[in-house]
Formats: sequence, structure tokens, C-alpha cells
Amino acid sequence: MRRLLFVFFSFLVLTSCVNIQPTEMDEGVITYKIIYPNELEDKSYSSLLPSKMVSTFKGKNYKLSIKGELSLYNLEYISKADGDSSATLFRIFDQRLFHKHEQDEHLFLFERLEKTNVDFISNETKEIAGILCNKAIVHFTNSELKNITVYYTEEIKINRPKENSPFDDIPGALMEFQVSFQDLELQFSAQDVDIKKVKNSSFDIPKNYKHSERGEIDEIVASLIQL
Repeated sequence: MRRLLFVFFSFLVLTSCVNIQPTEMDEGVITYKIIYPNELEDKSYSSLLPSKMVSTFKGKNYKLSIKGELSLYNLEYISKADGDSSATLFRIFDQRLFHKHEQDEHLFLFERLEKTNVDFISNETKEIAGILCNKAIVHFTNSELKNITVYYTEEIKINRPKENSPFDDIPGALMEFQVSFQDLELQFSAQDVDIKKVKNSSFDIPKNYKHSERGEIDEIVASLIQL
């Protein structure tokens, strides 16, 4: 009997230490590498620019986070209930600001661009972060704007909200893409996909953040990139 009890309690201890994984790829974290244009990489302050972006997702909740090197600043976008509630958060040193988005307001990373259409290239794939991804090309109605090549996967079940961005019509998780911000082309490439349990509190606005107008955050972010 003692041996049986010992085995039973040992089993409880071991199983309680196991990190239970979601049964589907609908909850977890994607880490992206940020690639800057050469003219920005050559700047003396380039070492202070963020090198990673993190996407956290769970059900209908979604968050993007960009943290500056040495944790000098942190920029986040949070969408809850599939875009019904969204906000941009920004911290620099001890200043903490947030702005709740109005309907159809665009995501902090994306300029308001021309209308687009998407070509899905069914016969071209690419393995990114261990996942086979499909190719799509975003075309702008304005012929002066460059097409954007995107790799994505529907294996990862992300409910990305309609962000008024060039990628609204692409399903699933974006794995490799480019964005234009303040006339600079930034590239993002997924380096790691970690399917794991995510706390609901990850999508809450911390109480020590104060409300701000959108323009204030935009100006600070633009000044950091274009010092």
C-alpha cells in the first residue's frame, strides 16, 4: 500500500510540473526578426533599435510587442474580441501611455495606404521557423507603390483583426512580410513559434498607463526611428 501511495503521489507531482500544450495551434507566441534598410543600419544609433517583434495570440485576443534594446522603450498593439476593442501602448523610460482605437483606425505600424488586392500563389511555398508557408503578393491600386511579398500559414489559428492594413485579406499568421513606416521599409521574418498556454491578463492594459492622444505616440515613435 505504501508503495502504491508513493507511486500515486509521484505521478501527481510529475504531472503538475508539465507545461500543458494547447491541443491546436491557436494559442502561443511568434517571435520575428526585424530587418532595417541599409541607410538605417549604418546610423550610429542603430544598435539601439529593436531587433525583434513578438506576436502573442489566444482565441480572439491578439498582441504585437516591440521592445527597444536595453528595454529603453516598449511599443504594443492589443486587440481583444477579434478587434472589438483595441489599443496602442507605449512606454519610454518611466512614461507610460495608451490610446484606445476608434473604429477603422489603423494599426500603429501601418501608414494609411491605397486599396489593395491579393494574389495567392498556390504553387510556391517556403519553410519558415519550421512551418511550411504559402506565398501571397499584395498589389496596390496605386502603381507607384511596390508590391509586397508575404508568406503566411493557416496552421496557426490567429484571429487577426481587420487592422486597415495591406494584410487584412490574408488568412492565418503572417510569417514573413514588409511594412512601410515613415517612408522606411521594415522587414519581419518569423524566427520562432512557441505554441503554449497564454494568460488572459497578457491582453490587459496595465493600470499604470495613462490615456494619450494617438498623435503623441506616433510622434515619439517616429522620432526614435528617424533620430
